[in-house]
Amino acid sequence: MEQVFYTYNNIRASVTDGAALLFLTKYGISKYGKISVINLCDEGDEIRAGEQFGDCEAAKGVFDLISPVGGVVVRVNDSVLNDVNLLTEKEFLVEIRISNIADNLLNYEDYIKYTQTKEARFQPPRGRKI
Repeated sequence: MEQVFYTYNNIRASVTDGAALLFLTKYGISKYGKISVINLCDEGDEIRAGEQFGDCEAAKGVFDLISPVGGVVVRVNDSVLNDVNLLTEKEFLVEIRISNIADNLLNYEDYIKYTQTKEARFQPPRGRKI
């Protein structure tokens, strides 16, 4: 059964069978402006929940991509690395075999409420909040 979680830094995690696909949300993509470069970790890297797994350079700054899950990166979406124009909310960034999940994740309804707050609109690019 799939579970979906959202973070305060605009990452959506789709969790199924002990693995998570991480995506940028549609709100995050529109908030950052035109993304020119995306950098992601490598397959085999071990990531902890709350750690950076990449960043994106965009019109409005450089934004850290913070993982809501910990574990080993088993797959990286090379297509978005090679062509950022393919990046949408439907294109995953990385897949992680999960060892743990952060405690403060949001469901869809709470994420939508968060995106309407002043804090969401003015969150600094290099903010580390999950």
